[in-house]
Amino acid sequence: MDPFLKPFAIVLAAALLVFAGVSNLRASQKESSKESQLPPELRGAKIYRLSDDGRSDQVQENLVTYKRVTYKDISTERLLLDVDVSLQPMDRDTTVTRLYFQNVRVSGVPVHLQTFDQEFKILKKQAVDLPAPLECSVVYSDLDSVAPLRELVEKNKIQITGESFVQIKLNTLQKLLVRSKDVVIPVKFSQEVPLEMFSDRPLLKLAAVKVLDVLSDPSTTAALSLAKERVAKLAREHSLSSVAHGSVYLLYCEYALKDPATGASEKFAQSGTGFVASSDGKLLTAKRVIQPWKFDPQVAFLMEKYHLELDPEGYKLAAWPAGAQVQSPGGQLDFESALTQEQQSLQVLKVGPDNMQKAAYHDPDSGETASVSLDAGAGDDWALLQLRGANLQPIALAGATDSVSPATLLAFPYGLSQSSAEPKQVDVKAMRQGNQVTLDEPLDPGESGAPLVNGEGKVVALAGGAKQCVPVGSFPSLAP
Repeated sequence: MDPFLKPFAIVLAAALLVFAGVSNLRASQKESSKESQLPPELRGAKIYRLSDDGRSDQVQENLVTYKRVTYKDISTERLLLDVDVSLQPMDRDTTVTRLYFQNVRVSGVPVHLQTFDQEFKILKKQAVDLPAPLECSVVYSDLDSVAPLRELVEKNKIQITGESFVQIKLNTLQKLLVRSKDVVIPVKFSQEVPLEMFSDRPLLKLAAVKVLDVLSDPSTTAALSLAKERVAKLAREHSLSSVAHGSVYLLYCEYALKDPATGASEKFAQSGTGFVASSDGKLLTAKRVIQPWKFDPQVAFLMEKYHLELDPEGYKLAAWPAGAQVQSPGGQLDFESALTQEQQSLQVLKVGPDNMQKAAYHDPDSGETASVSLDAGAGDDWALLQLRGANLQPIALAGATDSVSPATLLAFPYGLSQSSAEPKQVDVKAMRQGNQVTLDEPLDPGESGAPLVNGEGKVVALAGGAKQCVPVGSFPSLAP
């Protein structure tokens, strides 16, 4: 091995694949000499978990550094902070494409840390700051009390904890080494960070303290309003949690591309979310979750360029109910706890019709430009599956014109990177645009196929791709 690549190899060799956006590490580790004949472009995004040994723990802690937290703004609904973040160097220049955060707390206070989805470079052997600080919002209705925020005003250091997902685009040599174009590394963090709230701004501090004091006084109108909002939010969260744990499934689709001339094949995979929509166990998800090759321009380009075909024997579907064990103790996907086609407990009934359209594609590695056929999705981006089992609880569907606000996704963002299938409630902003429902931000990996529920907990749409959702009016018939 090139000694220049060795540090990078050590880091990623310590990683354990727990979810594949495209490609499957276990298959590639076992591939035969025939399989190794496939072109190196047949690689995609992988999610790795760093192992628990000392070396990788050190890498995991040092990969993302939180440098300082500063005050940004305050109102009677929320406190805004800015978080300066830097990423530590790898063995060579690397491009980070996305940072996603889960379960973040600042000195025990739950916060919402902004997703960062702009490409930027990590320089070789040099830490690099994100181009801009991340916005961190503390929503008062998330808190049992605003008293901890009053204490923050006087602190100069805080503890920030949580989990981040760092998506990295590999360059050509790195891609050849780990046989992937992108990796996503879950990084747990717990760091003490300098807090600069009101340095040399005493009047601003007085104003902020006044806001928090008013919210802390139960006799004030603002405090009473906040208490009502908190109670309503808790009730909604509890109701949606019950719905999600009874109805939402984490889906896994594995497929293989085969070179008919050589017999070489390579496995790919896609994860997503689905939900029970009828009492007899019909499950709705996005078509792109169970037929991902129709929506991926890179895969379409490779199939056309290398004359690859789908291998019917390489297709596999699995669905884990909420709360089920996803990983075995050894870190492999635990299909024993899932419903699968092999067990005849999961079946594809029908999918939305294909709507193939030509799209321009530029391959970042070869520089080639091609026209590829992709499914446009839109209102036909749905799939109907059948589950076999007891205690199947459907989610109620809303009317075609019912309000979409407030909107929440019940989904598994980056779900297969965790040991169990724990659905998340992801609050989003949604709007109707003709026959479509559109979100204000792109979906995260694992959220496609998720139910978008309104304030009444009824499904108004299912998440498709990018910012698009399929409204209930486009769902297939659920009649037996």
